[in-house]
Parts: sequence; structure tokens; C-alpha cells
Amino acid sequence: MQEVNEVNLQEQMKYGEKILKEFDVERDLEIWENKQNRDYKIKITLPEFCCLCPRSGYPDFATIYLEYIPGKFVVELKAIKLYINSFMNRNISHEDSINEIYSVLERKLEPKWMKIIGDFNPRGNVHTVIEICSESVLKKALPEPVKTAEVAFEREKRSDFKDFSKRDSKRDGSRDRSKDDKNSRAKSASRSSDKRGTKKEGFKKPEFLGEKRARVVKKDK
Repeated sequence: MQEVNEVNLQEQMKYGEKILKEFDVERDLEIWENKQNRDYKIKITLPEFCCLCPRSGYPDFATIYLEYIPGKFVVELKAIKLYINSFMNRNISHEDSINEIYSVLERKLEPKWMKIIGDFNPRGNVHTVIEICSESVLKKALPEPVKTAEVAFEREKRSDFKDFSKRDSKRDGSRDRSKDDKNSRAKSASRSSDKRGTKKEGFKKPEFLGEKRARVVKKDK
């Protein structure tokens, strides 16, 4: 009886539903040979991604942005569409779905550089964006002007650091000289105070050139 029901279900399924249900990524993800020698970037937008929440079973929708610099292979567009649509009836999280897509394409295509962004529609006041990028390959594939600009920036930072260190050393030297001047003035002041202390009359007001003293006249008694 169960077998009969399964046969009837197969007969009732549309051809698209049948294809998605039976889709095997190892067998059905078609790739083509990349016949171009130059490096170029392929951008694919897949705005109808859908999967089921692994806990609640509610549907999650997302737009997937795929960018890659192909190596020997490129993915056939209908094949990537069917692969993305095959997630429709799968219970899988946001993180696992995007990581799985990245891993499959990385293994199948062996691109020089690839980035995938999964921009999920908000659900329950939560908006999730999953992004995976082969940053290590990106650094190796940087064009020469960008590398030159980075090197120039690093040199500029180092020169600025040297200038600051020189300024600091000058400031430290001036501080040391000012300290020495203060110490010398303090020592000279202490010496003069010692000399004044040895005299009996004590402190004597210094005389200035051209200073006129008041004349004292003694009166006879």
C-alpha cells in the first residue's frame, strides 16, 4: 500500500519538483572549461534562495551574491540555479547553507578567488548576512598599483614614526638642558649664600654704578 502511495506521489509531482528532489550535487552540478587566459570576475545574483529552519521548519529566504575569478572551470548557470533551489526543502541553518555552497564551489571550480554573501530576509526582528571570502588568495592576486600604494603607505607610517622619535629625542634633550641650567643656577645661588654667611655684617645691599648716597651731616651738641 505504501509503495502504491509513493508511486502516486511521484506521478503527481511536477517535473521541476522531481528534478530538485533528485538533484545530486556531485552528479548534476555541471561545470564548463574556462577557455580564457586572462583573469576576469564573474558575478552571479541568486535572489530566490530558500531553506527551512532546522528548529522550527519555517522557511528562510535570502539573496545570494556569488563572485569569483575562475581558474580552469566555470559553473554552468542552470546548474547553479538548480543547486541553489535544491535547498528549498532542506532543514539547514543560515551559516551551514552558505558554508556548504562555498565549499562545494571551491572544490568543484578551484577558483583563483571567490566570495559568497548570503543576505537573508529579516525574520523575528533579526537580519543575518553571511559572508565568506578567500582573503589569502585575494592578497596574492592584488594588482601591482595596489601593492605599490600599500608599500608607500607603510613607508610613510615608518617615516612618521621616525620623525616623532626625533622630535621626542629633541624634546628630551631640551628638557635635560633645562634641568642642567636649573641645577647650575641653584648651585651658584647656594655658593653666594655661603659667602654671605661668612661675613659678620651679614647681608650687604649691592651698590650700583652711578648710585648717589644720601649725605649725613652730624650736628654739634
